[in-house]
Amino acid sequence: MEPPPQKETSSLQPHAPIARVATRALAENNIPVVEYGQQVQWRNGDPVVLLLVEWAVPDALLSLSSQILSDYGFPCVPPSTRVTDMFGKWERANISHRLDESGPVYLYPLSFVGLTLQDTVEVTSTFDRMLNILTPKPHMYMVSLIRHLLNHPVRDTFRRRVEDDLLSFISFHIMRDEPLDTKDPGWSENENENESDEDFQKRLEDAVNEMKTWDWNAVGNEYLDIAQSVVRDCHSIDQLSNCQ
Repeated sequence: MEPPPQKETSSLQPHAPIARVATRALAENNIPVVEYGQQVQWRNGDPVVLLLVEWAVPDALLSLSSQILSDYGFPCVPPSTRVTDMFGKWERANISHRLDESGPVYLYPLSFVGLTLQDTVEVTSTFDRMLNILTPKPHMYMVSLIRHLLNHPVRDTFRRRVEDDLLSFISFHIMRDEPLDTKDPGWSENENENESDEDFQKRLEDAVNEMKTWDWNAVGNEYLDIAQSVVRDCHSIDQLSNCQ
């Protein structure tokens, strides 16, 4: 059984309007674009503020996709000279194009993010309701993040955004946590503190049992075992690695 797809958002994700132009430029040239990063988090229910547009395209179409954006007036720009610890290797792996003053769009080869087109489904773009885009199937997205962690040493800075992405996926897609209402003057980081341990454990078991119904045949049950383990104990994520 396939896991349920990420929800179709009830409203467009807050973003720079120019992102719609870039999305349409690639769509009109028949480039299969896979949303990544904050777009996936938003689709899972995480109320992130879009600060960076990240797309993955088939490796063979990466150069063409970059040329299309350049032709539409989105110039290619070099990696930041102030690379952050979180995005260092990620910035060096992509081709970056400047949209406007709001920020860049990052184009990754699909293999770099650990996905194939077969690992995706078609959905409505978060930037333009008149366009469709591809998004990772939830279980394959989770597997790709787990593989990233397994293939990088514990202290590798590459892991930091992967760990954040996996935590967001577990919280909002698997556990279906509700976003904190920070606009409420009385909001607290412990808004779930009224949930009893018994209720939480039931919610956790229900989530794990639903995960077991997903189609893990393509990747093997070892990934199901790891997925269950990190859902039950999110603190184990930062130690998940096959590297010494």
